[in-house]
Amino acid sequence: MQLLSHLADADIRRYVTGTVDPETERHVRVCVCCALRLADAAMQAYWWERRGPLGRLVRLNNTQAVDELLTEIAREQRRDAA
Repeated sequence: MQLLSHLADADIRRYVTGTVDPETERHVRVCVCCALRLADAAMQAYWWERRGPLGRLVRLNNTQAVDELLTEIAREQRRDAA
């Protein structure tokens, strides 16, 4: 597989929401930059809250926030690079 460019934000969004194609999977395995971007987006895309009488942790799926988080991550990466 040729590594021509980093993943686009749309690719990251699809990956976080669970729609993964083999090309994206291979790219993430060999590209540290994209793997870190993906990890940041995935960690921030889910929130946890305590529910029920026992207060068990339940993962809340908030994939709508992925766009905002990708923008924030890109902004931080540009700031760090400068």
